[in-house]
Amino acid sequence: METSVPFGGKRYVYFPEGIPYYSLYRTKRKINSFYELEHIAEKFRYLNPDFDEGLMVDLFVKLSDRESGHIIRTYDQDRVTRMVYSVLKKKKTPYMRNKRKIVFNPVKYISKEDKREIVGKLIGRKPLIAEEDLKFIVSDLYENRERITLTKIAELTDTSRYIVKKSISAKMWRDIVNLNEKIKEEKNISKIIEAIEILTSKGNVLKMRKLKELTSIRDYEVLKKAVTLYQNGF
Repeated sequence: METSVPFGGKRYVYFPEGIPYYSLYRTKRKINSFYELEHIAEKFRYLNPDFDEGLMVDLFVKLSDRESGHIIRTYDQDRVTRMVYSVLKKKKTPYMRNKRKIVFNPVKYISKEDKREIVGKLIGRKPLIAEEDLKFIVSDLYENRERITLTKIAELTDTSRYIVKKSISAKMWRDIVNLNEKIKEEKNISKIIEAIEILTSKGNVLKMRKLKELTSIRDYEVLKKAVTLYQNGF
């Protein structure tokens, strides 16, 4: 379920230069698209190269059913099967945004407050926070689809908003703004697609007006994008 790390009984391990790290532990966020499902399949194969192929197909067919509670819409079984066999054939190294510096031991209970204290101890409490450390934190927040704010970064590094603001370059701040917009749009698209599933399952005709009523989302471009994604099966 995750990249093998030699914890040696410790609660966490710190890698100053960072390591390539993949994890498949479940979060509250549902799988948003077919591309994301494929990326999970790539990570699963990478972490489990000797896993039984037929069993992997069965697992992903079940995962791709909305009733599993892990995904926002159901995908065709044949399409999922073809995707899994394609992933197995290509043996691609999954995309990774940034290397991980701190890996927490999943078999040790560590509260959110303790994790923040550990991150602050190892990364924060400096006149300025290194850009690589900021990238690690920003990437982690984005992967969990949490809005990225100065306050949140300050909490995670156990430092002040002032230090965080001084440490963030203009380019990184633009990247953060773009990521926050992306998170907002992805959440809205998920909400819209779930509403489409409800409408179409009852045999109703898909209308923008009805989607606006169900979701309270008024941005026509986002609504249109969600409908297009749904119709194309992504």
